[in-house]
Amino acid sequence: MSRLDWIVATVCLLLIWPKAGFGEPIFAWIERKFAAFARNKRLAIASIGAVTILARVALLPWLPVPQPKVHDEFSYLLAADTFAHGRLANPPHALGIFFDTFHVIQHPSYASMYPPAQGMALAAGKLFGQPWIGVLLSVAAMCMAFTWMLQGWVPPEWALVGGVLVWARLGVFSYWMNSYWGGAVAATGAALVLGALPRIWDRSRSRLHDAIIFGLGAGILAISRPLEGFIFCVPVGVALLWWVLRLEASARRTTLRRIVAPIAAILVCVAGFVGFYNLRVTGSPLVFPHFIEQKMITTAIFLWQQDKPPIPYANPQFNDFYHNFMPGLYQASWPAAVGQWSYKAGDFWEFFLGPALSIPFLALPWLLREPRNRLLLFQAALSAFALWIVVYYHSHYAAPLMATVFVLLMQCMRALRRLRFAGRAVGVGLTRLVVLFSLLIGPIYFAQAIVSQPGVFFKWLHAHAHAALPLEVSVIALALVRVGSWLIARRKSRPLRLVAAFECMLVAGTVLQICVIQKNFYPDNFPYVDDLSEPFRKPVEEKLAQLPGEHLVLVRYSKSHNSGEEYVYNDADIDRAKTVWAREIPGMDLAPLLKYFQNRDVWLYEPDEDDATVVPYTTAENPQ
Repeated sequence: MSRLDWIVATVCLLLIWPKAGFGEPIFAWIERKFAAFARNKRLAIASIGAVTILARVALLPWLPVPQPKVHDEFSYLLAADTFAHGRLANPPHALGIFFDTFHVIQHPSYASMYPPAQGMALAAGKLFGQPWIGVLLSVAAMCMAFTWMLQGWVPPEWALVGGVLVWARLGVFSYWMNSYWGGAVAATGAALVLGALPRIWDRSRSRLHDAIIFGLGAGILAISRPLEGFIFCVPVGVALLWWVLRLEASARRTTLRRIVAPIAAILVCVAGFVGFYNLRVTGSPLVFPHFIEQKMITTAIFLWQQDKPPIPYANPQFNDFYHNFMPGLYQASWPAAVGQWSYKAGDFWEFFLGPALSIPFLALPWLLREPRNRLLLFQAALSAFALWIVVYYHSHYAAPLMATVFVLLMQCMRALRRLRFAGRAVGVGLTRLVVLFSLLIGPIYFAQAIVSQPGVFFKWLHAHAHAALPLEVSVIALALVRVGSWLIARRKSRPLRLVAAFECMLVAGTVLQICVIQKNFYPDNFPYVDDLSEPFRKPVEEKLAQLPGEHLVLVRYSKSHNSGEEYVYNDADIDRAKTVWAREIPGMDLAPLLKYFQNRDVWLYEPDEDDATVVPYTTAENPQ
């Protein structure tokens, strides 16, 4: 861990050390009310979904609807537009060479290369008027699914705590909510699988709809993150079948009919849909759209592979992306493979857990006594191995693994709460601090991002704390110990609730300060997206949308263009779109393109010079 992580752990320990149950009356009252509310399981699930939607909508004045900026986002939006038109794929365009772009296949159909689940979620939002509504609903569904999943593994109050932690970590400020990349859909599928499993094992509660939910969850994984989802499901499927085989003959027959058969039927339907989708997009039920893209990639996909010979492209941006950027991600060697593990483990830790949510895993050894928990640990290890052997990684690739990690997290939270040391309820205080920190850290990142002048104290902290931080934290910790001892001595003469209120304020203020310190020193240690206001090509889109007629935009890149910033993306129905985006390709005549779209106003867009302006295009400007 970094120096800050040790400081956070030390301060948290000192906060709960002076007295068992610091701020006990008020914290205990909150916990009793929370537990009573959580016992109504359906209401708890509905509430976490409603909070997810309402909280994010309330922040729209400061966190507007995100604009797509990354290659993957535009590809998913193409899928959404295609599905919204009632198609699984679009016919290839006769001039597709000018519309060719990253992560979009042009032949044998014009379609996204990605599995269809995220596109379906965005298409649902598009039917409501805005694709991002699909993101909002999918994240709310994820928080609800995680709460439901945890209700099968832990008592209802802990399940709701877990749902709140998922919401606080990922449901408001992360890119899963504030982009079109996805993550929530696959995480929802994993949560349904892992939530149905203990319900199926519990024969007194096992019902047909648990099997249906299990199958639907596995199906969602198959059409969202097929590789990671398959590896996630292997240990679960083996454990489920082993459980069935160990039943008595009569019970086994009933279980096969009521549980295994529905799951198998759903998976057969999912396989049929995947094959049909592949057929429509690639022309073969066994060829996935991703395989078309992989033919263009010369770099290794798995760690043990070697790079292929370079492929020349007419498009200079493809040359830069596939020959320079992607080969730089991995070099075939054991040190590079070890580096990949370190990078991916660190990225996973920063995105999903961070310092506070790491504290409960101190109780992980206690979980090894339960066979079910050992299954989860094996599943987590297998999923982590799968993420390691694939060269490319983003946090949403690990969405299935996130479900397992949060089940283990809440199991550890329960075990940690029982921890006592030297007669002090250390575990009670630590679990409360973990929740408090998780609820405060997101708003701190948000507040500092929208406040241009953070104030004299924050400026001083940022300017001086690098050198003096250990001393300052030591003084604060010592002061807290002394204040705690004073409060203990004064309890006999002070009203209990007044003292507890002061203690709660002290705890909240200290945790808040720790959050501020983390934000100042480790701005990337919380999954917060702060670039939603970047315009990208939005000013040009808005300008052309207000003009009469239809438009063709020719995108001209400079020789030093960053291929990670791509502006040529189009709707599913290119010919009927109000604005069509095409690229200039060195050595290729634009005359066929200009003739095909002769009834459109033609514009020249040079984003490397000015990404907010287009000018009328004339044939004299054609560099051919």
